[in-house]
Amino acid sequence: MENICPICNKLKTIEFVCNKCGGNLVDKGRMQEYLDDYSADREIKDYKEYCLHIFSCNNCNHKQREYIHKILL
Repeated sequence: MENICPICNKLKTIEFVCNKCGGNLVDKGRMQEYLDDYSADREIKDYKEYCLHIFSCNNCNHKQREYIHKILL
């Protein structure tokens, strides 16, 4: 058994609200994928209990980070 991110593995969806305008946020992937040009191809290195994702607002394009609790599978 291992801890996995339910969003990365498409096991569930989580909805967040924008802190700026109250609009719906859309998942844009793991924070690690935005570090450099090749980071998406690297081994996943994140927290044991959490996966850090970037979300973007549909209304105002505000970006915010959210920690997603991993599940045991």
